[in-house]
Amino acid sequence: MNILIIGSSTGGPRVVFELFNGLPTIPVAIIIVQHMPESTTQRFTKRLSQLTSMNVIIPKGGENLKQGTVYVAPGDSHLVLKNNETILLEKTEKVNFVRPSIDVTMMSLTREPRHSYYGIILSGMGQDGAQGISHLKRLGGHVIVQNPGTCIIKSMPESAMRLTKVDQVLSPEEIKKFIWSIGKS
Repeated sequence: MNILIIGSSTGGPRVVFELFNGLPTIPVAIIIVQHMPESTTQRFTKRLSQLTSMNVIIPKGGENLKQGTVYVAPGDSHLVLKNNETILLEKTEKVNFVRPSIDVTMMSLTREPRHSYYGIILSGMGQDGAQGISHLKRLGGHVIVQNPGTCIIKSMPESAMRLTKVDQVLSPEEIKKFIWSIGKS
């Protein structure tokens, strides 16, 4: 199974909407960890579902990942993958001052030869996602950051690049093309 985790914070929603605009259903399970309060998760998810033909949901916990589905981590809960497939939601302590945390989601994955992992860090403040990208890279995943020159706030992509030799530094348009290409591989 192809598993893609996209992490973003300040400046990220606009880019996420750009990435998914016109996206057909592709054989990838996509998890979006966007730093946002619980009160805006529904509105974000609704807007996203209007842009793509993929199924877009806010998981309740207990769902198994399915390709062709986008899972939006609910505000105020960490999204963890048990055995790389089952979604668990946890109200544990904030990590990097946030919940949901990109690091928590990415670091819940374990090496599994039948899965291909992809991680993308978009615009945002702080360093959430840097440890997670490093973890995915150690698992053999393909890791990308948004070009800091195209970010509203560039500290998350820069933190990831300081910690890990990322595979690609791309503009939002290039990231969109990459996501589409995963579905063709």
